[in-house]
Amino acid sequence: MVQTRSRRRLYFIAFVLPALALYGLFFAYPFGRGIAISFTNWDGLTPRSPISMEKAEFEARILSRVTEADRAFLAGVYSYDEHDGAYHRLALRGATRNRVEAILRRAGYEPETYKRIGLKNYRDILSGGVDARFYPRRFTKKNYNEDAELPRRIDRREYEAVFLAKTTEEERSLAETFYRRDGESYALLPERDQFELEDRIWLLPEVETEKTVDSGAVDRFISAIKGAGLEKDHATAKRIVSEFLTEHRLSERSSFEVKAAAEGLFALGEFKRILATRWVESKLDLGVIGFTVFFALTTVVGANLLAFLIALALDTKIRSRNVLRSVFFLPNVLSMVVVALIWSIVFSQLLPRITGIEKWMGDPNKAPWLVSAVAVWQMAGYYMVIYLAGLQNIPADVLEAAMIDGAGPWQRLRNVTLPLLVPAITVCLFLSTANALKCFDLVYALSGPSGYALGTVPFVMDIFFDAFAKKLAGLATAKATLLFLVILAITGIQLVIMKRKELDA
Repeated sequence: MVQTRSRRRLYFIAFVLPALALYGLFFAYPFGRGIAISFTNWDGLTPRSPISMEKAEFEARILSRVTEADRAFLAGVYSYDEHDGAYHRLALRGATRNRVEAILRRAGYEPETYKRIGLKNYRDILSGGVDARFYPRRFTKKNYNEDAELPRRIDRREYEAVFLAKTTEEERSLAETFYRRDGESYALLPERDQFELEDRIWLLPEVETEKTVDSGAVDRFISAIKGAGLEKDHATAKRIVSEFLTEHRLSERSSFEVKAAAEGLFALGEFKRILATRWVESKLDLGVIGFTVFFALTTVVGANLLAFLIALALDTKIRSRNVLRSVFFLPNVLSMVVVALIWSIVFSQLLPRITGIEKWMGDPNKAPWLVSAVAVWQMAGYYMVIYLAGLQNIPADVLEAAMIDGAGPWQRLRNVTLPLLVPAITVCLFLSTANALKCFDLVYALSGPSGYALGTVPFVMDIFFDAFAKKLAGLATAKATLLFLVILAITGIQLVIMKRKELDA
């Protein structure tokens, strides 16, 4: 049927033109505004046109630099208040706001927190000029602080591999007087407990009952001895003990206790310094970029592989397969916040009771893997449906012909099923990649603001913190623009490659 030109124009006006208008209104215009904001240092709060300004400043910076027509227009927007000597702006909407901003732009007025800074945001992001936590980096993790008490127990592997392996023979000998192996951990010896050593002085008759020794003097003595131990200054420690015994009249037994306790406290301080300097390890912080890449790779591979395996199993004549399809799809129906709440309970209450390991989401070594595992669990059901639809669209006679030709299960999967499943794989890879790179709600609900410490902050979550916590809306918008371009490039390349495979198949 040949359509007339007038009918085609009518269709364009009735269907295409409204769609283009909506596209421009809800995508092109906001996207363009976002690009413009990314070239500024906007804090997310300061308006482009001032709400109020002192009379002298307003007249010097704005009114004296605009035309008569623009000055007359501004007179209808800004009113002068004689009581506070300032101009105040009315509420602005639509075209009025745009014209006011255009007038101010011609006058050269820019608020301090809404200035055009060109490509500075982009240069900072690409050259390492933003928060160091944004990039992958190596750092030294200090497992113990010398101001803290000695830990009661230390994991055997960590104590031997991270601490003992770095000590000298002398330091190792001292360590043996503090910790003894007890099963899969090293336990602090009771006689080396800090409170036990200090109590040997605090419980002296002259201190506790007779009150001939001031408690302040005891406190200063204990602190001085521990400080000398930290510095490994034997001469100072001997002088402190001698001065304390000379200054206070103590019995022979009490003097012996003071000397013994001082030796223990000195050794304690010395060992604390050794533990603080040797019990360190080099760690890799994935940063925002590293975690985003890690999360995308693990979730895309994990979710697609799991979904494909489930689809293969459910494509057979297994009993109750329809019920199982609903069960596997159910996690995708749940809200991300509900999913995060369920798994938070599992990580904080169930797993510690089952395994005896207390820290799960609170452990930076486990948290990235746990977040990815939850995302795979939540997404796999959706992709399973797509793979299952693709499997059921494969003609049965093709598989039967392959079986007649003697092809085994693995050969049929590799040479028949997978090539014919390429369209479904294309869709699943596209969706899973885009969703992984844009993920926010699940990760935020699982880790929240502590994500930086746990190493579980994806790109979108970092943008959120920049915009709303750090008040760096211009920088956040620049990051969002770069993320958009990255997603566009990755998914575009992915689609081109997979479409070629579809044609080859």
